[in-house]
Amino acid sequence: MCDSRAAFFWPRFALECALVVALAAALPSSIGDAVRGVEDGTRTLGTNAAALAACALAANAERNKRTKDLKRLAKELALQRMVVIQRNRLFEETTFTLGELRNVARVAVVYGDAEKVERDLMRATPYRRRLEQSRILVVPVVERGESGGEGGAVADVGPGRWELLKDVVEAYPGAGAGRWLAWPTKNDDWSEYFRGLIKSEDVARGGYLTISTTGLIRGSGVGSPDWSVLLSTFPRNRPGNKDDEEAEKAWKRATLDSSESLETRGTGAEIARAGGRGAVSQTIPRDDPSLSPIVELHEKFYRSLGTGDDTGMAEVWSSAKSSRPSCLSPLVEKGARLDGWDVVLRPDRRPQGMRIDDLDITIEKGVATLTGLETVANGATLLCTQTFERDDNAEWMMTSHTTIPYGADTVAKIVLRCDANGCIAVPARAVASDK
Repeated sequence: MCDSRAAFFWPRFALECALVVALAAALPSSIGDAVRGVEDGTRTLGTNAAALAACALAANAERNKRTKDLKRLAKELALQRMVVIQRNRLFEETTFTLGELRNVARVAVVYGDAEKVERDLMRATPYRRRLEQSRILVVPVVERGESGGEGGAVADVGPGRWELLKDVVEAYPGAGAGRWLAWPTKNDDWSEYFRGLIKSEDVARGGYLTISTTGLIRGSGVGSPDWSVLLSTFPRNRPGNKDDEEAEKAWKRATLDSSESLETRGTGAEIARAGGRGAVSQTIPRDDPSLSPIVELHEKFYRSLGTGDDTGMAEVWSSAKSSRPSCLSPLVEKGARLDGWDVVLRPDRRPQGMRIDDLDITIEKGVATLTGLETVANGATLLCTQTFERDDNAEWMMTSHTTIPYGADTVAKIVLRCDANGCIAVPARAVASDK
């Protein structure tokens, strides 16, 4: 069961039911005593009635909890039987059940129509190496309606991301899809399953759920996950960690890196110590003209942040401030406090001795996303995400910056979100889903 108390359900439930029967049997006598005016008869009746109600409520609550736990267990067992498939660039395939990843990897299932799932995967792609480092397998389930059908919407999502991800996005370093993505072999069966789990009014918005290495459902929500928040809820596996070696080997045996052939999986696994070629930390090619403006803006941001340079920070955001509405407005409207950059850059507020490394850049559909690891003076690590878009002069401009704690033994409680107007600290749970 999902709960350590489940083994004692029947003894507890039997005791509570026995008390209900005993108190119910004593109730007529208590009523009679109260009617006859026996001394303390009314008080005894009240005590018996209250005890009967309490025991009945406890027994009912126990039964409802048991029913809920059984339904949850049924969901978890069903998901363990889901068969998924991965393909490499040579169209070689490997299939496995999610149950085979038990004690090895985590799973994030995203569900919705083709447009919603494509948006989820587009947002997940910049975190592909982080997903692999945390051994999180993303499984999309596409809603095509009860009639289903061949090809259609599913085919619109799959090509490129499933087999040839490097052909639809520019990603540095390592453009391959890697091991982080797999598709269900029976999509429509699972879309029907999720349709039954989600309330009818929420089907259009879709949803997601995460499964831990124990096979238990870790979390769920309506809409789309915020991938940085999702990553922060799972431990980051550092490359070369000896304590994690066996689980890493099992992960590579079960999954197929998109850049590997089946014949060279052993060699590929040796090359990709950190979970696939896409998961190995590499150096951003700074001489690439398509990347250098993005890297320069990124470095200027952190240089201004570290030195408290108001002018430099204003220059970083100058194009976005004049041409785009604030992405923080919805949070401000809900009551979040916005601190302007003049406040954020004060000596008592800005971070001291921060180091930025392990950068990763993805460019897709006119949006560039940079992720990296911030290491602060006390050794704690955070995951930063910066987005860039083209301004009216076709030059890259920074449009957002997000930072969230991200480490081996860290569960983030606060997310820092920034744009040209300043920064907002919000509870991670409040922004875990994009509804």
